[in-house]
Amino acid sequence: MTLKSTTSRPRNAQSLVLIPAVLQTRGTAARNVPIVAGLCLPKGRLTDTAFGHVEGFDKDTPVQMDVLNRWNDGSVRWILASFVAPEISAESRELGVVAAEQTESSILQRSHQKPGADRLTTVKLVGSQIHLCTRNLETDLPTEHTLKLAVRISDAAGEELSLQFDGIREDVRGAVRQVFVAAARLQSLPAVTLQFRLTHWVSTGLLQVETRIRNSQRARHAGGLWDLGDAGSFLFRHLEIAVHSDDIPASAQTHWKAERDQISRSTSGPVFLRQFSSGDRFWNSPNHVTASGANPVDTRGYEAVCDTGTLRGYRAEPTVAASGDGASMAMAIPEFWQNFPGSVGAAMGALEFGMFPELPGVIHELQGGEQKTQSFWISAGTECCHLQNLDWVCDTPRLMQSPASIEAASVLPWFCSKAASENHAGPAAERFARYLKSATSDRFSLEFRRATIDEFGWRNFGDIPADHEQTHYAGHNTIVSHYNNQFDMIFGAILQLNAATNLQWFDWLDPLARHVMDIDIYHTSSDRAAFNGGLFWHTDHYVDARSSTHRTYSRHNQKPGQPYGGGPGCEHNYTTGLLHYHFLTGSQEARESVLTLADWVIRMDDGRSTVFGLLDDGPTGAASATVFEDFHGPGRGAGNSINALLDGWLLTGSEHYLAKLEELIRRCVHPSQNPDDMHLLDAEGHWSYTVFLNSLGRYLLAKRDAELFDPMYRYARDVMQTYGRWMAENEGRTLDHPERLQYPTEAWAAQDFRKANVLRIAATCEDDIAQAEKMRAKSDQISESAWADFAAFGESSLTARCLSIVMTEGQRNIFHRTSATDPLPPCDAICPETSWTMFVPQKQRVKRMLRSPTSLLKASVRVLNINRILQTWDALKKQM
Repeated sequence: MTLKSTTSRPRNAQSLVLIPAVLQTRGTAARNVPIVAGLCLPKGRLTDTAFGHVEGFDKDTPVQMDVLNRWNDGSVRWILASFVAPEISAESRELGVVAAEQTESSILQRSHQKPGADRLTTVKLVGSQIHLCTRNLETDLPTEHTLKLAVRISDAAGEELSLQFDGIREDVRGAVRQVFVAAARLQSLPAVTLQFRLTHWVSTGLLQVETRIRNSQRARHAGGLWDLGDAGSFLFRHLEIAVHSDDIPASAQTHWKAERDQISRSTSGPVFLRQFSSGDRFWNSPNHVTASGANPVDTRGYEAVCDTGTLRGYRAEPTVAASGDGASMAMAIPEFWQNFPGSVGAAMGALEFGMFPELPGVIHELQGGEQKTQSFWISAGTECCHLQNLDWVCDTPRLMQSPASIEAASVLPWFCSKAASENHAGPAAERFARYLKSATSDRFSLEFRRATIDEFGWRNFGDIPADHEQTHYAGHNTIVSHYNNQFDMIFGAILQLNAATNLQWFDWLDPLARHVMDIDIYHTSSDRAAFNGGLFWHTDHYVDARSSTHRTYSRHNQKPGQPYGGGPGCEHNYTTGLLHYHFLTGSQEARESVLTLADWVIRMDDGRSTVFGLLDDGPTGAASATVFEDFHGPGRGAGNSINALLDGWLLTGSEHYLAKLEELIRRCVHPSQNPDDMHLLDAEGHWSYTVFLNSLGRYLLAKRDAELFDPMYRYARDVMQTYGRWMAENEGRTLDHPERLQYPTEAWAAQDFRKANVLRIAATCEDDIAQAEKMRAKSDQISESAWADFAAFGESSLTARCLSIVMTEGQRNIFHRTSATDPLPPCDAICPETSWTMFVPQKQRVKRMLRSPTSLLKASVRVLNINRILQTWDALKKQM
C-alpha cells in the first residue's frame, strides 16, 4: 500500500487529511496495543481537528487528535494521534492516519459515534490513596470498578513519611485516552514532591502510571563541587506504589514471570522479585559509587522468591498478576532491569512496584534539584489473566510518519528525507549512511557503549558514555564519563529517526531525553539565578566522574592550590531535541523542560538577581559570554541562548522570548561588524562562532515561516551576508593549522561540518550570485576535507562527540548539497542606524563604577530603593 499525504473535500464539505505512516514493530505480535505518535502537517493544510481514524487495519480504528502546535496562520503544525491498534503483527505495517477538520457538523457526528462513550472515568483522592473509578454505562445496571493506588515512602531511618496531596487535575479528556495528574509533597519536607500521571485507555481498561519524585531543594555545592553527600540531598529507604482492587480477593491466585521468554508460573502465595544490578558483564562498575566511595551493588542480576523456591537471573522484564472471583489485574514495568534497583511483587490480591525498593544497607540519595520518573502498566478486567498480553510493554511499537511527508511539511530546518539511505540517494548520502552504520554497530552499538561502564541504574540509564574522553585519560580503567547530551544528541537521533523510520534511533533518543529531563536539568528555584533550572555540563575532561554523578565537578578531581568547580552555564544548553521529543511523543515533561531552559536564559541575564544589582541592575552577560567573561561576540554561549529562546517562542508564541533573543542578537553581532576583530581564526577560543551563526540561520527561517519580515529579520540577514563573505575568504580546514590547537583531534573535523553548513546558510542570504557561489564552493571544500579527516582518524571518529555532531550537521550537509534550497528573501524593512561595541558585563561595569567617584555617587541614589535592597539580599543569601 502506497500512501501520500492528501486533502480531499467530501460532500459534507468536511476536509480530510491522509498522513502516511508506518507502524514499526520489534517482532512481537500483540492485540489492542495503545499507540501515541506526533504527526506534522504543512502550513494551511488543516485548521483544527479532534478526531480521525486509521486506514490499514481490518476494523475501523478511531483516533483521538490533540493539537500540540500551530503555524502562525493558526493551522495545525503538530498533532498527537492516539489510538488502540487492534492487532500488531511481527512485521511492520503501512498505515494512513486520516485527520478530519473539526466543523459543527463533524462535532455533532462525533457526539453520536464517540468511542468509549459508554464508559465514565473519574479519579479522586480518598485519604492518602488515588482511586481511578470506571463505570460501564452500557448495561441496564451500570457497573463500577475501582483501582486503588497507595504510596509508601520512608526516610533514611526507615520511618514512614506522610504525603500531602495538593489535588488532581485532568490534563487530557478524549474518547480514546484520558490523562489525570495528582500532585503531592512530603508533609515533613515540602521541597520533596511526587507527581502521578495516570493515562487511562478508555476502551481497553489499560492504565499507565507515571511516577515522578523530585527534590527541589538546592544543592549546596561548596566550592562549585557537586558530589554525592551534599547537604541538599534527600535520603530515603524506599518508595513503593501498591495497586489493588476490591474486585480481587485477598485469596487471589498469583501469576508471574521474571522474563518475557519464560513460561508463566502460578502460586497461591506471595511473589517478590528484586533487581539488584544490571546483570551485565560490568555490573559492579565504579559508575555506581555512593557518597562514601563504596559500591553498594553487590549482587549480579535479579532474585525472585515465592513459596516454591527462589529463581535467579540477570535481566528481569517482569509481569505479575492477581486473579480471582472472575476478575484479574496484571502489572508490567518497562525498562525494569535498566533502572535498577527495582522490585515488583504480588501478595493478598495486590500488586506492588518498588521504584526505589528497600534493600539491606542501602540508602537512596536524590540530589538537590534532581528527579526521577518511572512508569508501570496495569491491565484490569474480568477475563482470565494472560501475562503475554503485556509483553509489548518492553517492546512498544511506534507509529512513524513517512520521511517524505515530514520533509514536505517543512517543520524541520534543512531536513533531507533521503539522508540516511544507503541506496539510490547519491554518493554523499550513501557515505553519510555508511558512517552512521559504523558508528552504531558492533563495538559502537548503543548496547556495547552502555556496557563499557555499565551505564545503567536509575540515575545513569539513558545517558551515553563520553568515550572520546578515553584518549587523554591517564588512568588504566575505562573512564567513567557522562556525555549529558552535548551538541544535542537527542535532536540528531530524531533527525535520523525521521529520515530512516528505524526503531534503533528511538532507542537512542527516548531514554536519553528522559534522562536529561530527570537528571541533567537542575530542578530548583532556590539557588542562584545563573544555576536555577539550568543544564549540567558533561563530566569534566579526561577524569572519572567519581561521586559527582552527572554534575561535572567532583572534589576528587580538584588539584591542590588550583581553582576548580563551577555549575550550569549558557555554553551547555540544548533544547531543540526536547522540543521535537515533545512533538513526537506528546511528553508534557519535555514541553516544561524546554520552557525551563528558555527561562533559565532570561534569569541568568537578569541583573536584578545578583549581588551587583544594588548598584547596576542591567544585564549580567551570563547568557552571551563564550569562553571568556568579557567576550560577547558570536559564540556558542549566545548561540545556545538564542536557540533556547527561539524554541520557547516556537512552542508558546510568547513575545518575551522573541524580544530577548533579538536583544542577544543585537548584543553580539552587527551588519557592519568586522569579523577580523573577533579573532575567529583562533580556533581554541572562537571555533564556536559557527554555533551562533547556525542559530541565527534557524532564527531567520522561523521569522520567514511566521512571515515577520521586519527590521530584525533584515538585520540578521545582513549579518549572515557579512560573515558569509568573510568565511568564504578566510575559512578552511581547521586541522590545516594544528599549531593553533591544544589537542588536534577528530572533533575538529566534526566541527568543520557545521562550518560548511553555515556557509550554505549564508549563501541563501546573499543577493550577489557570485558571492553566493563562492560560499557554496568553500562549503564543499571544507566538508570534503572533514570526511577525509574522519577516514584518517579511523575509529576515533565514531565516538560519542563526533556522532552527536555529525548526526545533525552531516544530515544537514546532505540537504544543502542535494536539495533545492529556498533563499531567505530580502525585505524592505529599514534597520535603524546603529553602531556596535563589545558588551560590558555587569561585574565589570560595577568594578568600573567603584573606581569612579562620579559614577558611584549616581549609583548611591539607587541604593536607597527598598526593592533593590531586598533583591540584593535575596541574591546574597543564594550565593551562600
